[in-house]
Amino acid sequence: MKVVAVVQAGTVLAGRYRLDQRVGSGGMGEVWRAHDQVLDRVVAVKCLLDGRPDEPNFVDQFRTEARIMATISHPGVVEVHDFGDDPAAGVYLVMKFIDGESLAQTLARVGRLDAAATMRLVAQAADALHAAHAKGVTHRDIKPGNLLVRPDGSTLVTDFGIARSAGAAGFTTTGMLVGTAGYLAPERAMGHPATPATDIYALGVVAYRCLAGRLPFAGDSMVELALRHVHDAPDPLPPDVPPAVRAIVARAMAKDPAQRWPSAAALAAAAREASAPVPGEQATASLPTRPQAVAPVPTRRQTVPDRRGGRRLLLPVAAGLIVAAVAATAFVLSQSPDTPSPNVAASPSGSVPSPAGRDDTVGVPTSPAVTSPVPSASAASPKARVARSLVAPNNLTATAVGPDTIRLRWRDRSASETGFTVINGNTSHDVPANTTSYDWTGLSPATHSCFKVRAFDASGVTAYFPAAQGNWVCATSLDGSGPAAPTNLSATAVDAGTIRLQWSDNAADETGFTITNGNTSRNVGADTTTYQWDGLAAGTYMCFKVRAYHSGGVSAYAPAASSEWACVTTPST
Repeated sequence: MKVVAVVQAGTVLAGRYRLDQRVGSGGMGEVWRAHDQVLDRVVAVKCLLDGRPDEPNFVDQFRTEARIMATISHPGVVEVHDFGDDPAAGVYLVMKFIDGESLAQTLARVGRLDAAATMRLVAQAADALHAAHAKGVTHRDIKPGNLLVRPDGSTLVTDFGIARSAGAAGFTTTGMLVGTAGYLAPERAMGHPATPATDIYALGVVAYRCLAGRLPFAGDSMVELALRHVHDAPDPLPPDVPPAVRAIVARAMAKDPAQRWPSAAALAAAAREASAPVPGEQATASLPTRPQAVAPVPTRRQTVPDRRGGRRLLLPVAAGLIVAAVAATAFVLSQSPDTPSPNVAASPSGSVPSPAGRDDTVGVPTSPAVTSPVPSASAASPKARVARSLVAPNNLTATAVGPDTIRLRWRDRSASETGFTVINGNTSHDVPANTTSYDWTGLSPATHSCFKVRAFDASGVTAYFPAAQGNWVCATSLDGSGPAAPTNLSATAVDAGTIRLQWSDNAADETGFTITNGNTSRNVGADTTTYQWDGLAAGTYMCFKVRAYHSGGVSAYAPAASSEWACVTTPST
């Protein structure tokens, strides 16, 4: 086994990252607050623990975590900067450093959150999960310890150490089940694979914990706790929790995955709508966080004691303990302390209202068969002030102009608006005054989306157009049929700042190619089979995909599997 030096404060990785303060540790790795001496910024560095670098499963899992996180571009998911191997510390992952504290720390201080605060937190976490699910990634360990709360109240999802990417090889022993017992979905306790619905259930349990000040189930062992998720109904939430919020949490925690919210985006929409204060209700102040150096904490793989004697370990579950469970399944679970505390009305929302206090969320999806949300609630926010001097726009049309874009056009009938709000039921975008066209981008091929538009100024907002709830303007983006996909993508480090990409062109009719690294993309012309991605910092780890396109649509990406990006690290110097 390769001998790795003990990592200490002052250690410099790859001649670039100086480790300053250890801020988290577990069975798999430890996280350091570090200084990037090339770009002069604070970063979080996650190091694989001493002794692990020669264990292929752990190294592969660590590398996969880097790839998974690099593919998810969302403000609610911690950004990955770099990945590498250094003689001083072995394999490491460099991430954006987040000031704040975990939700677990927040709850330990304040006990409970009020309904509005909980729903805002759930909405932000669900948005981030939806971005992961859209990339084929299931988190598998959603819990308060893996949700970070910034000082401004905004929430991020962290620790994809045991996340699973669709099509990726598993890293746990056959028959092992990973997760945290208090947040484990029933189907997982019964030995079924994790799905996006699994994350939705866990987030529902997080919401229950925030609202009740305790977990829905308790048990003398982790096996008993898992069994209660399968068989028992949770106690009712406290009387001060509004019925709409109760319904959202109950649906998220449904025993049958098919009865839960059809997507994390649907849960986010419902939670955001429920977090809006009713007319005459005073808005709740932001949650008082305790800013500190917090970065994603690695997933534990060994026995780790907690304050109440709970442990993370392997527990055999005999056949017959759980209905339809696989015999001799084992759990890799953790059980963390959660004790009730007095209620503290607090709000961890970091959202900022747009002009005239408009409500960005209008409705929730009504059918899981719809590939994008179709609004089902009133489009006008009860707290929005009507701008009497403005006239609502009309003649809204929606036209698909690409596999990821729908073009919206409308008639501007006011002369004094500050801008327009375009909404698709879950999210909205503001555009400047006098605008009459907007390209709604970022869609998946063949996505059905519906839209409304309204004007606003400093005095308030107009009614939405179309006004009737059933008359949203809808279109389906192009199906993505296009040229043949390229193949054989390779990535080679040319120098410290440049990576050369090469691929095989299998089409004769493409207009060009799109190369993406998960966060940004670049287009090149037809018949191109090589491209140099430059402007990188020394020692940068980066992964790529490529696809072809023409006026009819786009090809599939190459590599096709979400776990097989072409990756390489540039030299440190």
